[in-house]
Amino acid sequence: MPVLSRLIPVLGVIVVATVVVLTRGAWLPAIGHALPAIWRIAKVTVAEARRRRVVQAVIILVAVILFSPTFFSYRSPYEQARTLISGGLAAIMVFGILLAIFVAAFLIPHEIETRTVYAVLAKPVRRFEFVLGKYLGALIILGVIVAVMTGVLVLVLVLQDKIVHDLPDSAFNPNLGPVLFAAAMNYCALAVLTGLIILISTVASTTMTVVSAFIIWAIGSGQTFFHDLAERASGASRVLLLVLYTIVPKLENFDFRNEASNFMSMSYVSGWHAVLQGIGYTFVVLLVAALFFNDRQV
Repeated sequence: MPVLSRLIPVLGVIVVATVVVLTRGAWLPAIGHALPAIWRIAKVTVAEARRRRVVQAVIILVAVILFSPTFFSYRSPYEQARTLISGGLAAIMVFGILLAIFVAAFLIPHEIETRTVYAVLAKPVRRFEFVLGKYLGALIILGVIVAVMTGVLVLVLVLQDKIVHDLPDSAFNPNLGPVLFAAAMNYCALAVLTGLIILISTVASTTMTVVSAFIIWAIGSGQTFFHDLAERASGASRVLLLVLYTIVPKLENFDFRNEASNFMSMSYVSGWHAVLQGIGYTFVVLLVAALFFNDRQV
């Protein structure tokens, strides 16, 4: 059985690679047309987001939050380190998710409500290219924001290290590698959540998309709790909870804040496993989103 469990993924990769090679004559020309169109839509999406002051306001707010723990000099250097890392990563995740919700939820519905989608689709742009372009634009926006917030967190840690470096009992010497890894995993969680939000926005209104995104955030961040709750439930409640547990992305698998803030050894294997699952989940979600948007009357 152990040999078979290791052989099945290898055979799956071989089969997929064989199919990709044999069908290259069909998908290579499509990719050659799709990539420039997707990139153009992504650039327009990023340009529109730059004109919104909410992004700059959130970055300033996060910077203030990240710098605030440095004023608590009564704490020991070790406690300051834990507070900075834990609070900083939490701020990156929370504000990143809020931005992901309010950016992704408005991308497609706003285009439909303002009727600008008609001008875009009148050009040689396929509907799946429009969806993927919006998703790529959202990823770029979130990537820049997470990078800026992570840079502020690293700057705060470096400055705090210099402040307490001369103290005889200084234990503040955080390894920035786990912090950067935890921040990168936060971004991966945002990427998965953004894909699901875009899927919902192709079939629902903006308000319903925002509400659904907050519910998904709550469920995805507490999957262990919902699984335990489903195990204790019965009947229709058990079925509903198990369905939610199965289809909602497990955002808590991307959370490495505890390991980074407590200077524990990072489980990089678990992280990469979560990333691979997230890639597969996002691929399916975007495929369904493209199918739904293709059938939508706009």
